[in-house]
Amino acid sequence: MSDLPTPASSGAADLYPSRRRGGLVLTPEQLVARKRNRRWMLMIAVPSVIVLVLALVASGVAESNSPSGPRVSAPRGYQAVNDGYFSYIVPSTWPTNPDFTDSAGDVDHSGPSGWAGEHIGFRATAPVIGEARPSSLADFGMQKPEPYSLSGGHPIHVTGAAAAFGYDMTRPGGFHATVADAWNSRYGVELWLVVNASPIVTRQVLSHLRA
Repeated sequence: MSDLPTPASSGAADLYPSRRRGGLVLTPEQLVARKRNRRWMLMIAVPSVIVLVLALVASGVAESNSPSGPRVSAPRGYQAVNDGYFSYIVPSTWPTNPDFTDSAGDVDHSGPSGWAGEHIGFRATAPVIGEARPSSLADFGMQKPEPYSLSGGHPIHVTGAAAAFGYDMTRPGGFHATVADAWNSRYGVELWLVVNASPIVTRQVLSHLRA
């Protein structure tokens, strides 16, 4: 019995010799369908890539514009505090006190030598001496809100702040603290910083305050 001729040796003409892909012969209809599929894939892939690139660019811009707070160099024995809008220093023995820290803009750092409590709020205009102050000032350093008085309001210099004022805080019984009220005009953020410590520590904390 003679061997049957193979397509390669039979002499049969290859109707589409240039359209073989991986041993398969593609008909004109299949080629058209493949081109159509590729066009659809490009139509889906290209917009997705564009959206991804735009999202990455937007994320980068947002990150670059997000507040990070100024850098401060803390001397030996102190640590820098940065809330994203303001920076200052406190003694390294003053950790964050969760009893006076919350998600409403109040942060307290306290230790054996004193404490510093800050309140952050948003406002579109600069503060003025003698206006209403945040209620949390009555809470800092106290187990329950205690009455207090602010006196001696006067302008002070805070690097980067468009407006800043200093006050003396007193309470019955001999309590005394120093208060700074500063406004960051770039972000429309106001900081109230209350420092209850020795004159030397208080001076260090407030002299490193930046907006």
